[in-house]
Amino acid sequence: MCHNYLEVPLGPLINFIIGHNGSGKSAILTAITICLGGKATATNRGQSLKSFIKEGTDNATLSVKIKNKGDSSYQSEVYGDSIIVERHFTRSGTSNFKLKSATGRLISTRKADLEEICDYFALQIDNPMNVLTQDMARQFLSNSTPQDKYKFFMKGTQLEHLDGDYLQIEQSIDRIDQDLAKSLADVGAYEEEARKAKHTLELSEKHDSLREKIRSIGWQMAWAQVEEIEQKLADTDDELAKITENIAGAKQKTNTCTEDFDAANVDFHHNSRQVEELQEALGPHASQKDQAKQKNDKAKKEAFDLQLEQRKIKDLMKSTEGRMKKGESDIAEEHRRLEEINGGSNARRLVELDEKRSQLSDAKTRLKEHDDRLPSLHDERRRASDEVDKAKEPISKQRQDVQKCEERLNRLIKDKGKQEGAYHAGLPRLLRAIREDGGFQQTPIGPIGYHVQLKKPAWSSILEKSLGGMLNTFIVISKSDQAKLSQMMARFQCQYPIVIGNNGRVDTTNHEPDPQFETVLKILEIDEDLARKQLIINQAIEQTILINSRQDATNIMNETRLSNVKQCYAHNVGGSGHRFSYGWGGGLVSAFVPAWSGPPRMKTDVEYQVNTCRAELQRLRAHLNDLERMVRERQTNLKDCEQAIARHKRDSRELRIEMQRVEEHVENLQDALERDSLEEGKLDALKEGLKEAEEELTTHQASYSDSVVAMDKAKDVLRVCREEMSAIDSEVAEIQAKIRKAENKKIKSSERRETALRNKNAAFADLEELQKTKEKGQRQREDCANTVEVWTEQANRIHPRVPVEAGETPKSIEKKLDKLQADLQKWETRLGGNRQQIAEAAASKVRAFQKAKRQVEDVERLAQLLKTTLVNRKERWKLFQRAITARARVQFMWMLSERSFRGRLLANHKEKKLDLVVEPDPTKVGRGREAKTLSGGEKSFSTICLLLSLWDAMGAPVRCLDEFDVFMDSVNREVSMRKMIEAARYSIGKQFVLITPGSMGSVNSSHDVKIIKMKDPERGQTTISFEN
Repeated sequence: MCHNYLEVPLGPLINFIIGHNGSGKSAILTAITICLGGKATATNRGQSLKSFIKEGTDNATLSVKIKNKGDSSYQSEVYGDSIIVERHFTRSGTSNFKLKSATGRLISTRKADLEEICDYFALQIDNPMNVLTQDMARQFLSNSTPQDKYKFFMKGTQLEHLDGDYLQIEQSIDRIDQDLAKSLADVGAYEEEARKAKHTLELSEKHDSLREKIRSIGWQMAWAQVEEIEQKLADTDDELAKITENIAGAKQKTNTCTEDFDAANVDFHHNSRQVEELQEALGPHASQKDQAKQKNDKAKKEAFDLQLEQRKIKDLMKSTEGRMKKGESDIAEEHRRLEEINGGSNARRLVELDEKRSQLSDAKTRLKEHDDRLPSLHDERRRASDEVDKAKEPISKQRQDVQKCEERLNRLIKDKGKQEGAYHAGLPRLLRAIREDGGFQQTPIGPIGYHVQLKKPAWSSILEKSLGGMLNTFIVISKSDQAKLSQMMARFQCQYPIVIGNNGRVDTTNHEPDPQFETVLKILEIDEDLARKQLIINQAIEQTILINSRQDATNIMNETRLSNVKQCYAHNVGGSGHRFSYGWGGGLVSAFVPAWSGPPRMKTDVEYQVNTCRAELQRLRAHLNDLERMVRERQTNLKDCEQAIARHKRDSRELRIEMQRVEEHVENLQDALERDSLEEGKLDALKEGLKEAEEELTTHQASYSDSVVAMDKAKDVLRVCREEMSAIDSEVAEIQAKIRKAENKKIKSSERRETALRNKNAAFADLEELQKTKEKGQRQREDCANTVEVWTEQANRIHPRVPVEAGETPKSIEKKLDKLQADLQKWETRLGGNRQQIAEAAASKVRAFQKAKRQVEDVERLAQLLKTTLVNRKERWKLFQRAITARARVQFMWMLSERSFRGRLLANHKEKKLDLVVEPDPTKVGRGREAKTLSGGEKSFSTICLLLSLWDAMGAPVRCLDEFDVFMDSVNREVSMRKMIEAARYSIGKQFVLITPGSMGSVNSSHDVKIIKMKDPERGQTTISFEN
């Protein structure tokens, strides 16, 4: 294609498209064919769609607007007055369709809907007679043979398609005849089986006497069991009488034990009061002991304080003596120093001091400049550390996602599609118990997930998450069934929700959204009506639509409020999705739906689930690797920053040591100069200090003497306190001995009391046990009596009471019954079953024979009906073929007469040829000339008349012809165009698109004739220079 954008508005009837070569005339027919679903090869202008994309671009879009008015409009309530068809395709090979309404609203993207529209309007785009491309037009107008013309005729009138359909019907009838032959043989086999079954039934009826004897022994068996339970009832009455006697003795024993316990209890309380009285007498002595102890502790503390004071005085005396020795040493040193002063060393020290001070200043400057760079290094390290922490944050969550995905994949592979893996381990036992229990009004349904088949596994994760606990729910129809099922779940420790439903049918016909939308109900196959009803009521699955793209879902839900749509689900990555619904104010509300991490609870394609889970796991692992690689890179950057800080600290430490070394040297020089400048007054100060130390030592010695005297007095007080405490302890020990003796008596009386209490409790327990045994026996007797009553009633229903022979028991009667039944079983085994089974089998065989016979008769009638119908249709097809041919002949002769030509249309249906003979000269008499003997213009005009005649026999509403006048002169061209215009005006409801490279000077535009002139495309041509 050579246009960036081209729009061609066509008229309702006749459209002539003219223009220079390469202006894009033929591109219009190509666009109509491609846009309405035709294949690229059908246009003869390219092998694939990408060959129609303009150079320099990557995609192309085609759009065709179809009129949709009148009584024969297609879904006018959906599309409106027109249908817009768009097709978009790219160089990569992707292609899609869009069907829009007159307002531009997207209705569908399915090609099947487009094909349905084309069938409805009879738009036969692939029909070569309907759309004649440039190459097909040249071939038809100039080089077509009679066989080619016949093929065009058959395809254009759809006769070839009907002929193919009738051939398929013939093949189907042949297959039915073959199947009938096989079925007749099967009917004979069914008849033989029915005859044998009736004979077997007759043999079985000969053993009725044995069956009568078995019934008689069965009656005895029933009444023998009644007599056995009656004997058990009598034995129970005897045991109850014995238990009543034992209860009287137990009551006497409880009275004796109660008296023994009361006496022991009185003795225990007497001894307890004695212990309490002695403990009260011990109270004052304990108070005196506490006072004496406090006094003793106070004397101890005073003696300890004095002892500490003596230690401190001794330490002070030692310290003073040390200072005295140091003072004497300092005085001697001062004498030596004064003797060495004025030796010439001061001048040298001053010069050295100036040099060191200069070095110290330089070292401080270097250290300051170095330390100023440290904050920027710390900032870089902090930023690097923050980046590492930020990169680490999503890793743990990503690892959890990977682990969950791996666990889900392993469960899917391990379970191999078994639903049990998604539920509690005790669920199979619970379901088995439900099936075996006959006490429910109606067998519970559940869990719901067991009864749901998901047709489209792609929605598994979103629906598993959104339906949630509903898939685990059981359904019952009554409150009693709910209570019974709840108890059963508790017994198996398998708790699931239970809801109460009913068997009413829910009709969603008038409550479902537009059929173009896919709903949850449509993709679920539910085998239980109760489960389907609960999902509709609780989850609104019939009004929940599914749209793959989130953007499409947003656009559709925002465009207008959809009828009968409550919510919409759309896909997201990793099995998650989005939920859209309408809020209270009518606005669109969006919510995120996380991915389902557990095994699937609904029946679905497990292989698809495994592949999807593997792809998701691969994506998660790739993302995790990217995150870990980012962390490693940022950790490397952090390590570089830390190494830079470590190097800076090491350099700073070395600079600081160097500065301290110079500073220490300066201080040493200053100290030396200060020491040299001291006067001799220092020696007097040292002597004065020595004198003060001697006076302080004398004071400490006096204090130590006073402390020794006070310590002696404290020891005397401490000795008196200890004597008082010893006297009180003797009195307390005497009272405590009495208390221990009284407590021993209390313990012995307590043991006697406990023994009496145990005996009393044992007696009451024995009495209670006997009473429970009696109650249990009474319940057993009541049950036994009820059983006697029930069994008697049941036995009476079987047969009135019959005597049982002496010595016979249910077991002995059962043996006789088993032997007789075994004999009967052998005979029945020989016959192939019991009488009922044989009778049922015989009836079944007869029914099977009758059914097979009816089916064969029905198929024979159907085959005969098909044959009659096929013969009738073939006759109608031949009649239709003759009628269309006759109409085309008449139309062809009439059109030739417009130029005073004579001619005929020769159709040979047996040889499948269609040719024409034309006589341009009306004065000549004869059969006429064949097409190959005509001139180019005469041949083209004749072929145009033939084409218009065939078009008149077609039902397609659109007729397209490309370069029909390439071989015509001006006269034939003018006559042909006039003829086409007249023929088009007679064709009601048809639209013509005619392409010619020539001018249209002889044709004027009118209300039904539109001339469209194409502009020359811009292809970057330049003017050729002819300079010498």
